[in-house]
Amino acid sequence: MASPPSSSSSAAARSTSPLPSGPVKRGGTAAASAAASTPDSNRTRGVSRAATVRVSVAPTHLPAYTVESWTASAVGPVRDVSGHDIQLNECATIRGAATWQQQPYESSGGDSAILEAYTFPAAAQAGSAFSAALSGMQACQATSRALQATNHTRVDAVTRETAGAAEEAAYERTWTGVEGISAAGPQTNHLYIAVNGTEVVVLHFDELAKVGSAGAYDIRDDSAVLTMLENTLAGRVG
Repeated sequence: MASPPSSSSSAAARSTSPLPSGPVKRGGTAAASAAASTPDSNRTRGVSRAATVRVSVAPTHLPAYTVESWTASAVGPVRDVSGHDIQLNECATIRGAATWQQQPYESSGGDSAILEAYTFPAAAQAGSAFSAALSGMQACQATSRALQATNHTRVDAVTRETAGAAEEAAYERTWTGVEGISAAGPQTNHLYIAVNGTEVVVLHFDELAKVGSAGAYDIRDDSAVLTMLENTLAGRVG
């Protein structure tokens, strides 16, 4: 495990304008979430336009690359999110982060992925946020089924942890999605989360049901994906 980054490496210029009150929610899909956080021409809503990329992963290193042929979109700015919660999906939330940055990807078939990097004031806070997100994902099947029932959608959500270690975990959710944070309709969502020092990184990708689509992603590769994320956090390579 690498040492936590120095305070100078994690610092970013911050806007004096506050973020909207309440949780900062993801869009209908991973790509939509990234688009929703793109700043306008002014430095507003906690956006630092001069910030550098904190965590980088090449599209060829993403899961299912041979099927999805991922390409990276423009990385989003580092945002000051102190005092706000970031909702990862219907089940898990990142709490207590100081900064947040997103890197969106798009597949040749229309699926989406997004890499999210969070920094925290201290390693203990990063660890607590990681643990809280895991708790949310461990209850995700029940949470998703309750949401489906409330929205009169077929109740079929199945969630499972597919790989994990002390500071990393991978989850898969297969369900008929309820439009809102997720897209509507049959889909499989993959979420990977890792913590290292004062940083947490989250990678999502979605397999939406499409006619004539390629075979489903093999979750036996999830351990390798988590190793890639930890190596990326430790060595800033991707």
